[in-house]
Amino acid sequence: MKIISVLGLVIFIISSILATACSKEELDIQKAYSYQLTHLPIPEEIVKNETVEIRCTLDKQGDYKDAIFKIRFFQNEGKGWLFLEDKPLETPNDLYPLNKDTFRLYYTANSTENHQFDVYIEDNFGQSEKVSFEFRTQIQTDD
Repeated sequence: MKIISVLGLVIFIISSILATACSKEELDIQKAYSYQLTHLPIPEEIVKNETVEIRCTLDKQGDYKDAIFKIRFFQNEGKGWLFLEDKPLETPNDLYPLNKDTFRLYYTANSTENHQFDVYIEDNFGQSEKVSFEFRTQIQTDD
């Protein structure tokens, strides 16, 4: 009789553990991973009409196949054009699709002022990463 009582108690405990462990209807799957935009060194100075290549990498801490990344920029100082590979990013603060983790930005100075702009990478989970770029203007002299 004592064995049946102990066996009943063990079955009850195991059943309780299994019932509470399986109470969730769906699993928690991490979808949003942190990421960082890195780039190779760039020159400190630029001349009007000169183009600077900025080699960028989106370093992600994980890889969720449904993550969508977009890029936008804001020109704070100077005037110039920013290209994503061969596509112009024509309108500041507009979002453009970013389909690769490794990509190149090209900035062409269109003034003799110093240049400063911010690049933002955003994902479809509400995360955002900002990187600022700054170039001093080098005045060309005709010697």
